[in-house]
Order: sequence, then C-alpha cells, then structure tokens
Amino acid sequence: MDVYTVHESPKPLADPLERAARLVFINDRFHWLAAIFPAIWLLVKGMWWELVAYLVLISALIGVLDVLGATPATVGIIVVIVQIVFGFEAGALYRASLTRRGWRMEGTVAGRDTAECERRFFEAWLPQLPSAPLSDVPATAVNDGISSWIAAASSHAKNAFERWRRMLGAKA
Repeated sequence: MDVYTVHESPKPLADPLERAARLVFINDRFHWLAAIFPAIWLLVKGMWWELVAYLVLISALIGVLDVLGATPATVGIIVVIVQIVFGFEAGALYRASLTRRGWRMEGTVAGRDTAECERRFFEAWLPQLPSAPLSDVPATAVNDGISSWIAAASSHAKNAFERWRRMLGAKA
C-alpha cells in the first residue's frame, strides 16, 4: 500500500485542472535514487541548501573517520549506511523543503499504486474547489449567442479532458 502526501504551490493557479497539474505527490517510502545518488537526487529536486548540508556533513564524517584512523572499507560501510538512512528520510526531507519554500500540504492519500492514489485524491479534492469565474468564459461565447457558447464550452471541455488524461498518465 502506497501512502502519499500532496503539496500545493504557494501561488495556486485559478484553473482547477492547471492547479491540479502543479500538485506534488510525495511517496512515504524508501527512495532508491536518493539512496544511490543523493547529490543528484537533491539537485533534481532543487534542494540546494540540503545539498550543501549533505556535502558538508559527508565530508566532515569522512574527515573525522580519517583522523580516527578508520580503514577505507570501514569508511565505505559507514557512508553506505548513511546513504541508506538518507533513502529512508528523503521523502521527509523533500516535504520539509517544500514547506520551507511556502508550499501547503493539501492532504494524504493511500492506495495500491500511484494511479489509484492520484484518482482518490482528485475525486475528493476537485469538488471542493470553487468553480471558474464567469470572466474565464471566452468572449465569443458571450458575443455570438448560444451556438458559439456551446462550441466554445465543448472545446474548453475537450482541452480540459486532454489535460486531465495527460496528468493521470493515460495513453491517447
């Protein structure tokens, strides 16, 4: 069973589907890439301060072990243990980084896989959002009568449906 926390940007967009596309889902599990390549993982996530702290701490740890006369094998084992711990704590570190940057936690969701978690979250979250204001209706819909409005609304619905499918990773 996967458990995710869902985070929203500090400046959410007005359109619910565009807003939904910018949400960040963070899985509460072991992060293999963070354990194997911690510096690269931190760079990809844009966690610059955490990267500096990681490099300083690893360098200090290796320096202390060297001063204590540890063998290279012992240093390697200790670094591997630190990286394994980092893999377990990577999600919490990413959540803390987003919070520090002003992101809001929207909730948590659990499911069998990522797709089910996203579906469950959006089923509960989208109905809570206010509907789009009237100013978002295209001008042609107001000026050209009901037939133009239906065509514009249909086009908007098709575009929204396509964004929704891309967001959920459905194949065309």
